[in-house]
Amino acid sequence: MEKTLLIKDKVIVFDDKTASRLYNKGHFGSFQDGKLELSLEEALYLKSKKGLEIYDKKGKAMSTKAFINAAEKIQNRFWIRYSVFRDMRTMGYILKTAFKYGGDFRVYDKGSVPGKEHALWILYAGSEHESMPLLSFSAMNRVAHSVKKSVLLGIVDEEGSVTYYEINWRKF
Repeated sequence: MEKTLLIKDKVIVFDDKTASRLYNKGHFGSFQDGKLELSLEEALYLKSKKGLEIYDKKGKAMSTKAFINAAEKIQNRFWIRYSVFRDMRTMGYILKTAFKYGGDFRVYDKGSVPGKEHALWILYAGSEHESMPLLSFSAMNRVAHSVKKSVLLGIVDEEGSVTYYEINWRKF
């Protein structure tokens, strides 16, 4: 696996062949200025599953632990988000960031091609110890409904297992 570089909150894949393979076969990342950018969750998943080498800005190879520590400093709730990401990818779903929708991820069905097909859910990752204000819950449902998606909550327990709850909008 080719080397990659952690820059701010992305991991950049510079090798064109590796970038094309990751994007075309696994729907990982997105192309920006001709380079593949991976989210922190995608990068850790590929590091653990495919041996992706990640380097810091000084050119030093990052261990898994060093990468996780850096990611936790960069992104609030990284480990919760990664736990849900890993679980969904292991089940075959494709995940892309959903920041513009106020969520953690857009979830595409197994075998779907993001960009050609629409996501099924906007996924919000959380811990069993977190609470959510009713206004936030209502807002997430309104946004999902307005873009014709359902809300999926991925709740991580103390053991690291994820339980999912699908919320749909209903009019009475």
